[in-house]
Amino acid sequence: MTTVPLPGFLPTDALDEFEKFDGPLIYLAAPLGHPGPSVRQVRFDSVNRYCGYLIRHYELVFSPLSFGASLDEDAIPNSAWYALGLQILSRCDELRILGLDGWEESIGVTLETRYAIQLRIPVSVANPSTYEVKLLHGN
Repeated sequence: MTTVPLPGFLPTDALDEFEKFDGPLIYLAAPLGHPGPSVRQVRFDSVNRYCGYLIRHYELVFSPLSFGASLDEDAIPNSAWYALGLQILSRCDELRILGLDGWEESIGVTLETRYAIQLRIPVSVANPSTYEVKLLHGN
């Protein structure tokens, strides 16, 4: 349950929007790593477009790929990225995978999926063309 900000804290239109974001928290996973920089860029852009789509539909979403884009990733070891991502995933209600080419071979997506299953967090995959969502594990 979300606590609504006090009247006057947000402009009225923002308060109306705030109340619409009241669903489950989605952790959005997707493959990123690839030897080709253009493939990585396409994947990154696809994730951000899908995040925008979810937000426009009042879905609560966290994307580690989108979040990490503005950080100095070279200063943060992979082990810390994995730990941070799994800590956030453990607080989410759903793991949703954007089904880009390579998602089934992705080390990160595999790790996130296994952890979600261990925690009994539902796992679904979204078609990157239609955004149709299919449940893979859970209820």
